[in-house]
Amino acid sequence: MSYFNTIKLDATASSNDWLKNKYMEGDCSDGDVVWVRNQTQGRGQRDKLWQTEPMKNLTFSLFKLFPKLTLENAFTINCAVTLAVTKALSEIANIEFMLKWPNDILSGNNKIGGVLIENMVKGNRINGSIIGIGININQERFEGLPHASSLFLKTGVKLEIDQVLNRILSALEGYFNRLSADSLPALKLEYEAMLFRKGKISTFEDQKEKFQGVIKGITDKGLLIIQKTSGEVLNYPHGAIKIIF
Repeated sequence: MSYFNTIKLDATASSNDWLKNKYMEGDCSDGDVVWVRNQTQGRGQRDKLWQTEPMKNLTFSLFKLFPKLTLENAFTINCAVTLAVTKALSEIANIEFMLKWPNDILSGNNKIGGVLIENMVKGNRINGSIIGIGININQERFEGLPHASSLFLKTGVKLEIDQVLNRILSALEGYFNRLSADSLPALKLEYEAMLFRKGKISTFEDQKEKFQGVIKGITDKGLLIIQKTSGEVLNYPHGAIKIIF
């Protein structure tokens, strides 16, 4: 695709770290993509290890400039990326996808993929973003990960990984073209419509207790809005609340 410059690597520890090093060396351009066939130490949110079987899944990172966005608009990027990924996957596989806040891709109760966004910030400006995306495509077994699954396990169809990459990049381009300081309301509504367990009584665990409540939506800054069964409404940052399902 002309919009992106794709670099293919046979193996590296983390595609996000590889691209970050490139950025620190001043050698990163808008639209650079690094696609890794074997990512040995991939990272998820809060530095959790992202386990992936070599040659069977899609792991890549891209560098993107967002000159129109400030730090206040950071969650807009998350909305655009996760929505683009689910749109692309929906076109490939005839199954339903949901978004588990803030950036896990689910089908049913199973995790199919995830997104890790690292913003390069100066003052209140986002100088650039490194966006890591991992999708389980043809993997058949996930030891010790009871909620993990893949597109193959969900559909019974083996997919060409490069075709999935191209479809996701095409969807990302469309959503990136929509991004501006004024795009959050529409993107937030679209994101909330796909939010896992929204409007349903669920069990949660925070740093104090387990409780039941209902996900009502997200704030403009990406905090999760939960109304407890007592009626109390609380906003949680990522890492402060766990959905038990």
